[in-house]
Parts: sequence; C-alpha cells; structure tokens
Amino acid sequence: MVDLAKEAFNTQNFQLAVEIYERTIKENGPSLELCIGLADSFASCGHFEKAFDTYASAFRLGNLTQSSLKHLVSALVNAVKQDSIATSANMSKSFMFTCTICRGLFNEPVTIPCGHTYCRKCFERDQSKACRTCGTLHHLVRTSNFKSNVLLMRLIESWFPNECKASCLKSEGNKFFERRKYDRSIEMYSLAIELSPHDHLLLSNRSHAFGCLDRYSEALQDAEKVIKLRPDWPKGYFRKGCSQFGLNLFEDAVVSLLQCLALDSEVQAAKDFLAKSLHKILSPFPDDDVKALALKNQFNPSLLTRLIRANFSSSLLLPHMTVHKLEQLKDIIDETLCSATNFLLEQEEVKPSFDHVDMEEQCSSGHVSFGQNDNNVLPLNFKSASEPSSRSESPVFFCRGSRSRSHSPSGRNIDINRKRAREPSTTQPPLSPQESPQKQQKSEEIVPMDISKILVNVEDFECSLCYRLLYEPVTTPCGHSFCRPCLDRCLDHQSNCPLCKSTLAEYLAERRQTRDESLENIIKTYFQKEYEARKKLHEDEIAELAKMGEDERHHIPIFICAMAFPGVSCPLHIFEPRYRLMIRQCMEAGTRQFGMCIADGESEDEFSEFGCMLEIRDVQFFPDGRSLVDCIGGRRFRVLSKGHRDGYNTANVEFLRDVVVKEKDMEAVNKLQEKTYSEVKSWFENLPGIQRNQISRHFGGFPSYDADFQGNPNSTAWLWKVLPVLPLDPRIQLKMLAMTSYKERLEGILRVVEYIKRRQSS
Repeated sequence: MVDLAKEAFNTQNFQLAVEIYERTIKENGPSLELCIGLADSFASCGHFEKAFDTYASAFRLGNLTQSSLKHLVSALVNAVKQDSIATSANMSKSFMFTCTICRGLFNEPVTIPCGHTYCRKCFERDQSKACRTCGTLHHLVRTSNFKSNVLLMRLIESWFPNECKASCLKSEGNKFFERRKYDRSIEMYSLAIELSPHDHLLLSNRSHAFGCLDRYSEALQDAEKVIKLRPDWPKGYFRKGCSQFGLNLFEDAVVSLLQCLALDSEVQAAKDFLAKSLHKILSPFPDDDVKALALKNQFNPSLLTRLIRANFSSSLLLPHMTVHKLEQLKDIIDETLCSATNFLLEQEEVKPSFDHVDMEEQCSSGHVSFGQNDNNVLPLNFKSASEPSSRSESPVFFCRGSRSRSHSPSGRNIDINRKRAREPSTTQPPLSPQESPQKQQKSEEIVPMDISKILVNVEDFECSLCYRLLYEPVTTPCGHSFCRPCLDRCLDHQSNCPLCKSTLAEYLAERRQTRDESLENIIKTYFQKEYEARKKLHEDEIAELAKMGEDERHHIPIFICAMAFPGVSCPLHIFEPRYRLMIRQCMEAGTRQFGMCIADGESEDEFSEFGCMLEIRDVQFFPDGRSLVDCIGGRRFRVLSKGHRDGYNTANVEFLRDVVVKEKDMEAVNKLQEKTYSEVKSWFENLPGIQRNQISRHFGGFPSYDADFQGNPNSTAWLWKVLPVLPLDPRIQLKMLAMTSYKERLEGILRVVEYIKRRQSS
C-alpha cells in the first residue's frame, strides 16, 4: 500500500495518496514514514492545517531532518507564487538608471541584445541568463564580450557624483567583508550611507555584516529600512528573515522568508532558511515550554499566529501554534505583493521641473543573488559639478506606472491600489496614518529627477553619425550608442563600429531591432520637446517613402537589374549597400514594393524607359548583411523623369494598363489567344527534357489557359509567364512589356513562336 501511495504522490495524484496513507495508518497504526508521507500529501494538496498537524505527529514519533520538510516548503512557495505571477507581469517596467536585478544605480551598465540594461556583475552572477524585464533568454551572451554602455556611464558619473563616491566606499567595504573583517566593512558601509542614505544596497550589505557578527538586532533594523525603501525587492525580506532567525523569532522569520519567495520563488537560500525555521517551529518543546507558549498564544499571539487565516477552520495545529496560522499567512503575502506593486505607482503630485522635485525610488521585481553582498562598484571618474538637492540625496529611478490587478487563488480580484488592513509585526509597531504611503495614480507619466539644469545637455544625446538627437537608440556590444537607422546604414557598407572600429559582425548577423530602453526613457523624460520634433522628422521621412507608388504619378525606388513581368516570381540577391538600404526602407515604410528596370546605356544610372513593379514577399538575411529577396511582378510603368535618393535611383512613373478590347473585336481576339496559347504550349512540350525540366524548376509548370482578359490591367497571366521563357532579346521583351494592346502582344508572341518553330524544323 505504501508503494501505491508513493506512486500516486509521484504522479501528482495527491488526493489519492492521502486516502491510501490514511487507510494504511488506520489499519496498521502510525509510523514515521507513513506520517511524513501523509503530511507531504496534505501539503501538496494545499491542506496546510492537516499537514502541520501530521508533521507534528511525525516529530513525536522520531527525529526529522530539515530535508524532510522539502515538500512543505515547496507547497508553501507554490501557494504564494500563484499570486505573484499576475503581479510580476504588471511590475515589468522601463527604467532609466536602475538595474532591475539589484534595484540600485547602474554600475558598469551593460546593454544586452534585447535592449535592457543591467549592472555587469549582476548579469554575470545571474545563472538563468534570462532578461528580468522581458524574459528573453541569452544563453550565448558572454558579458566579457560586451563593453560598458559609454553614454550611460558618462551620465551617471556626471549626474550622480555623491552616489559614485558612495559606491566606491561600498566596494572598499566589500573587500573587507571578503577578508572577514566585518567591523571594518561596517565602517565603510556607514560612511557610504552618510553620502547616500537612501541606498538600499548599502543598508542590505551592512545588515549582512551585522548578522555575521551576531548583531541581529542591528541587522534587523537595517533590513526593515531596506524594505521601507524597496518593498518590491525580495532580498530585503530575506535579510529580515535571516535576522529574525538569529533572534530566535522563527515564526516571524517564516513570514519574512515567504514574503521574499512570493516576489522571487527561485531563491534557494530563502528556501533553506524557511526549512530551518519550520523545523524549529515543528520540533517538540519540553512540557513546560508547551504550556507557557500556549498561554502566550492565547493572550499575546505571535505574528505568524495572527497572520495565517484563509480556508482553514478550527482546533489547534500544534500545542504552541493556533489554528489561524497558514491561512492568515496568505493575507500577508497578498499584501506584500500589493505593497510591492503599489510602490511602483506611488508618485508625489508635483510639477515636472529641474528646480524642485520630490524623488521616490521605483523599480520592478527580478531575481536576486542571495547569500552574498551586493558587490557593485562604480569607477571613481565622477565629476563634482552637481550638488545634491536639499530634498533628496540619492538617485531616483522611475518607470511608467500602470494600474494593475493581482488575482488570488480563490478567483477573486484584488485591486492592488486599495488599502488593505495589516496586522502589525511583533518586532515592529504599526504604521501611523502619516507614515502610510499615499497612492496616487500617475499612469504613463515619468517624473524627471532633481538634476541641475546645467548638467542636462541635449548635445550629450546626439548621434555621432547624423548629428541629430538619438532616435530609436541602440547600443552596440562595444558600448557606443547610435540611432538605429543610422547604424543600419553604416553596416550596409562595413561590419565595424563607426567610432572604435570594433567588429559588429555578430550584431549584424542577429539583425537586432531592439532599442536601448534606458536611453530612450531618459531622452523622452528630459528632452520631450526635442524628442517629439525628432520623432516627427523621422515619421515624415517614412511617410514620404510610404507614398512611393501610391499615386498614378509618383516617385518610386528603382532597382536596375533584369526584366521583370507581372505575376512572375523574381528572386533577387541583394548585396550592394545602396540596395540594402532601399529594401530596408521599403520594408519599414510598409510599401514592400519597388520598380525594376534593365540597364540602358554605359552609365550605371541609365535605365530603360519601361519597367515593372516588384512586390516583396519575403526577405532572408545572411549573417554578413546580404539578403535573398523573394519578389513577384506587379504593375507595369513608364518612366517620366529620373532622380536619386540615398544613393539609389528613383523615378517619377506612370502606370500602364491594357486598353479594353472593343465588343466587335472580342471574337477575333479570343481566337487569336487560343491559337497563340496552343502554339506556345506545343513549342514548350517539344523542348528537350532537360531544358524543359530546368524551366519548370525555375518558373513552375506550363501555365493553365485563362480566357478572361477583360478588366485586368495586364490582361491574362499565362502570357506573362511564357514571355520570360521564350528565347527573346531583352529589348524585344521590353517592347512587349510596354505594349498596352493585348491583341498586338498576342500577335507579336505568335510571330516569335512561329519563327522559332521554322528555325527548328529547317
């Protein structure tokens, strides 16, 4: 029976496992193995009241290790993780100066291929190699191949000199910490905190150092400050839980660690401490302790006792733990997620100005490296041109706020913006109404930071290629930033960085289209008018491209190559820089078409008077920037005038249509069409097998007969499909293309086929 129960548990049929274990215990009596199996099954089902009761029974039957509680820990993590899924999606925001992993000011910022930026060490330590903002996996990305974002580093050094100094002091403290000189590391962190009192990373590091010296009360104070500054940062709750564990506040530690795991369910260190705390709680107490703790819970219940109330009902879980435990814990986890999300939405209602702005740190959830200090170090090449505002002394990180909702497992919607009642912790007094954060909706608004006007210079954000404000900024692996269209045009000619000449072959091969979100947000925030003007200029250029071929007489791009015919497939190999640009512009503008003409003269810019439009069906790029473009012929045109744009030819054209056949000529044209089709098909079928197969592979099989030619601007499709197959001089084909009389075109093709047959028979 035990084997059947284990099999049911392994196949996640937990309810069946519960029934088998209960029946076995009823028949054979309780044992340590059976009680643990039943408790694990209860926990996996979500019946935490029964699970705790059964774990307590197992403890009385024998000694349990912390690893015996792994299924309880997993079940608790999964229970709180369900609520964090919807919230974390809404908390994925755009940041300007904040790393979404450590929540601190960028330190050696590295922009990865998806366009998001992180501290170099944060991304190196992250084993998942997944972007914490968009979820894109970057398994092949090696940060050693990426240089720091030059523009962002220059801005941080210029705009936040005090924070750079504090970061250097933090790096000194980290070195002392690594050498286990915790007192000296605390001194360095304290000096850094004086420069940047609202830096949660400094407080977190100092809390860790205090804990290493067993100064858990001071560690707990710093951890609570971290949570107040960054309620959405899981590491703050982890620091708090470790401090509470050191103070033997095991029930409070469980709450804090589950709050951490609600924000990041993958933190193994938090799971380990959670298992230790649960082990301490579930371990049997001496008889006197049981009675004393029962009295304490009755008259002065602990935080965990007060907080866990959800779908359980009555009786004591343990002699020292009341029935309210795990369900009330659900409520505090809900509130943790709500507080973290509300934190993103809180902004003071002030005028966006550089002179006097309230600043509040904002950030989103992300995975954190636990069990070590936040070893982020900024270079000391900062400028001292700015002084901190009297109202703020730390960098502030902003993101777009949006109203979001989280969903509880019971299915009810919880408005994350409404205030929720919270039981105070045993280690911290309740907040007064004055201390409660004011929630104000500022959807889609980014408030500028308090930075001196002297430091904010639009020239710092000029593209070094077009000398205009960066538009759709991209950052290369070598750390330089350009407008995306400008860089694309440079890469049409050579695969090197225009500034440092580093190879961008990999960047080119990946065809990256993602923008540097941090730079784009900075530009939109501090140079809104300039950005709107730059955006309008770009949109006007795209609109001009989109108009090509829109009217009966309009400029279109011209590709000088070979003959193209309506309805006939035309694959092209694009390798010249000017034509790479032309194809890209056609795709970006949405027209997806251009004109094809044959050369007419010795000059490369001389082309025929008549041509055919090509519609792009698909583009396949090679790693070196070349491309295969699958096109099909469209409308015919006559060139009225010629021009140039961005290095390639353009033309003002008039589109051609076949004249409508008169009613009296319809019978003659139909007979002529049937005869011409029959003669061409006879010629094709009499070709040698190898030649016929080659034509079929390239152009397809012989086209079917289509008698309906009226109303179609190019008449029947079969005629254009046989025209490129016939052994004709391109000049004759061009004359056929230029004809607007269907009857004359049929007569011309019939004469050609009859001539070819006579030559073959003679």
